[in-house]
Amino acid sequence: MNSAAVERLVRSLYRLGMVQRQLARHALAELGSQGFVALGVIHVNGPVRVSDVAQKLNVALSVASRQVAALESAGYVTRESDPADRRAHRVTATESGRKVLKESHRRMVHAFSQALEGWTTEEVESLSAALDRLREDVHRDVAGDRGVAA
Repeated sequence: MNSAAVERLVRSLYRLGMVQRQLARHALAELGSQGFVALGVIHVNGPVRVSDVAQKLNVALSVASRQVAALESAGYVTRESDPADRRAHRVTATESGRKVLKESHRRMVHAFSQALEGWTTEEVESLSAALDRLREDVHRDVAGDRGVAA
């Protein structure tokens, strides 16, 4: 593979952070982008342990714990004892959490629909597929690195 092409991709990914911040602005202020993603993981996979949230987000347990604590303080998630291990807890999205997640998602889709007005459906789907492939390949590589280091 051409290293110059990879170099351009890396630069583009750095700049993609600006797009991510713009996307986060459309999430409801109390959620922010990190809270939105954490709440989404909990909603889709819940009830889950905080360690599962950390794994899905690929962050340290302490980071996931803070995000979950903030979501719990806001009333967006609840904790319950894990029936498989009473020492552990599982987290579930509340009705309020599901509503704020749905509204934030709606706002983000609306904003990006406007930004992508000049794109064809095929261009949007192609970009989405390429980003999914990139995420999966990077995740597999990172997971492989962890397996070697362990």
